[in-house]
Amino acid sequence: MKSTKQIFLNIKERLIQERIKRISTDLNSTNAITVAVAFNELRRLRDRWHTQEAIKALSHPEEFLVISAIKYLAAISYPLESKDVEPLLKKGERIKKESVSLFPHMSMMDGCRMLSLTLEDSSPAVRIKSLKILDKMGCEEAIKKAKKLTEDPDVQVRIEAVRSLAAAGEEVDPKIIIDVIEDPKLPFNVRSSAMKVFAGYFSGSLPLIKKLSKSTYSKISSTAITLMGKFPCNEIWESLKEIINDSAPVENVEAAIKNASTCKDKKELEGMILKYVNYPSKSLKITTLKALISLESQHVEGIIEEILDGNDRNLKISVIPFVERFPSKANVESLLKIIEGEDEELTEKSLRVLSKLKIKDERIKQLLDGSKRIKIQALKSLIASKDIDSDELIDIFRNSDSIEVKMEALNGIAKLFPQRLEELS
Repeated sequence: MKSTKQIFLNIKERLIQERIKRISTDLNSTNAITVAVAFNELRRLRDRWHTQEAIKALSHPEEFLVISAIKYLAAISYPLESKDVEPLLKKGERIKKESVSLFPHMSMMDGCRMLSLTLEDSSPAVRIKSLKILDKMGCEEAIKKAKKLTEDPDVQVRIEAVRSLAAAGEEVDPKIIIDVIEDPKLPFNVRSSAMKVFAGYFSGSLPLIKKLSKSTYSKISSTAITLMGKFPCNEIWESLKEIINDSAPVENVEAAIKNASTCKDKKELEGMILKYVNYPSKSLKITTLKALISLESQHVEGIIEEILDGNDRNLKISVIPFVERFPSKANVESLLKIIEGEDEELTEKSLRVLSKLKIKDERIKQLLDGSKRIKIQALKSLIASKDIDSDELIDIFRNSDSIEVKMEALNGIAKLFPQRLEELS
């Protein structure tokens, strides 16, 4: 006699295979968009049985279909041969970039040979994508070519070459990165990328990062302050304290509070940051609230209640998850009022928290008539609170057109009424 678990797994597998079978018929379509969508859906379902169709699609003239086929093959780690991959490296930049994700799944010899080719590609974007997988491949020839790319004419390629070599355990001259960081003529995003590599991969980087935290260019200073979080609290606390007490610019204070909140032994932090709860900046307000939560401040529950009672939608989206930790009667009622509204994003987030809190309420049951995403979350909540009967779950399983809804109902039956699983097998 089959166990309850085995019956459940068999039903689940049957549902997936039925869905895969329906989707796979679209692979025979003459419409390239239909085929591409089918590959994307099969990839999401972790199907592994349509590799030959995907390999055939690699030679299709439509770029978007080729890319969807590549993503499918990469997702299932299919070991393609050179004869299938090499023609892709003669196509456009987007296809070449996507093809790089196939290299780690090929034989070591073939994958390394492909990587060596793309590291010399004329497109900087392809060279960068190739460098990103360098440490996963361990190819000696590719590492030699990557070292040459530290002198590439494209600065973003140079930065990625330094990062990938450092990640692979190779010695790299930090001056290559420092020169980029200190060049005021370069755009912020370039200097920021270099700063992240410097702080992440080079010892002794803190003095320069601290110096940059005092830059008059706020984007550079806030990035530097954020990166200070990679270092021990005792090495950065005094610098963070100074920034928080200065009160400006806002993005610097926000970055400093994020890092300082991990220094939980600094009892004075709560008094330093409470004033920022009332600042106009929404992101600073939420960052401050998160820090107060980590410090276990007694002010948190009241701040959450105030935001949930207010009219600022973005603030509500940010604080709803915190109700799980601070489930006062007022906060829970605020979530139940939210799910009576028509805002699906707020409703979905509220239902997730209500599910974790195992709240029972008729207003949750009413959402079973909502959209698919809301119905799924309502189901999760009703199952978690054991506020749904077996007949209703079986009815949803049998009559829903959505595999996601069917799966959720099946999970509920297995969890709450396992004795009824055989009726579905």
